Amino acid sequence: MGARGIIGAGSALAVTVAALVASAAPTPAVDIQVFQFQPGAVEVRAGTAVTWTNRDDIEHTVTSGDPEHHGGRFDLSLPGRGTTKTVTFSEPGVYPYFCDRHPSMRGEIRVNSTNESTNERKER
Repeated sequence: MGARGIIGAGSALAVTVAALVASAAPTPAVDIQVFQFQPGAVEVRAGTAVTWTNRDDIEHTVTSGDPEHHGGRFDLSLPGRGTTKTVTFSEPGVYPYFCDRHPSMRGEIRVNSTNESTNERKER
C-alpha cells in the first residue's frame, strides 16, 4: 500500500471516529435537587432529548411555561428520588419550565436549529 493508501485509510478512520464520538454524546441532563433545577438553563440543538432526574425525596414536576401561563408542551411528574423523564425538543426556541408544586423552581431549555452552532449564537 502506497503513501496515498495509508493517508486515505487514516482519513476514513478519523471521519469514522468523529462520527462515533458525535453519536455517543451524552443526553443533556437536569438534576432536581434541594428545590432547584441544576443547571437552570440548558442549550441544545433541535432534535435533542433532555432528561430530568429527581434527586429529592418529594414529588416535583417539570411543567412547560411559567406558573401564570402553562405552556402545554410538557407536564412531567417525578414522584420521588431517582425518577427520570425525558423530552425531545424538535423545534428551535426558548422553552421555560417550572415545578407546579413549587412555583419558585424555574428553568429554561434553549434550542438552536440543527445547522446553527453554539459559537455562532454567541458571536451575534
